[in-house]
Amino acid sequence: MGKICKSCGNYYSGEYCDKCGYGKKVGISKAAKKYRRSRKPERFRTEEDKKLYAKWEREERRENAGRTADPGANRNFLITILLVAVGVVFVALYRSGAIFSNTRTELVEGYFTSIEKGDFKGFVKSFPKEIKYDYERDMKDSGLGEAEYMQALYKDFEDKYGAGYTITVEFGNETELGAEDYDMSDYKAMYGTAPSLKEVYEMVVNITFSGHKGSEQAKLYMYVGKTGGYWRIFGISEDVGTMTGEEILESARNENAPAA
Repeated sequence: MGKICKSCGNYYSGEYCDKCGYGKKVGISKAAKKYRRSRKPERFRTEEDKKLYAKWEREERRENAGRTADPGANRNFLITILLVAVGVVFVALYRSGAIFSNTRTELVEGYFTSIEKGDFKGFVKSFPKEIKYDYERDMKDSGLGEAEYMQALYKDFEDKYGAGYTITVEFGNETELGAEDYDMSDYKAMYGTAPSLKEVYEMVVNITFSGHKGSEQAKLYMYVGKTGGYWRIFGISEDVGTMTGEEILESARNENAPAA
């Protein structure tokens, strides 16, 4: 016995309408969507009609949501998450000194190059922040510019070896020190604070000063520590006791002070 399709009014005998597809258990035919547009007025709808229309509306909302959604939204979201993760890793590596850090030899070479070239910024960059700030305050109090301050600080080198002197650096043995071998208590007493050192090395450095007035060699013991991901100079000694950054500064002041 035939049935009247509730969607399009067609007579059919199977499980679903062979004209519009109404009654199919899987999928929705395009014809069925077409006939849905001609809706029965609400006042004439039976309870079964209301359930059917409600079902159609839910299906259409799902389809419309699928059409309007940005197909690249998920991809963009994943890219954003990836960039955030990369940023977190980058910051962690940067702070640990794994990237954009310096090596011990670069530190020492840069220190002597800054003296040779009169580069104040490169010079103070060789030290931890407490010593760096101390030099910056001293330069400000002196009223000199950066180049003039460096020239005054190392005037004795120029007097002894001549203008345009050079400093050659050769590296000897390196010894890693433990916390018990390098006590920062004096440093803290002097500056009020001391950086946390992850590694400390004693480096044997042979330097040669050369100029038109003469040349001279010296064997230094340089104490370098890693703080904030970067290697910095904490002390220098020759044949006498270890000199801190403040002692180096004071020694330079005394040597260049005018005679009474």
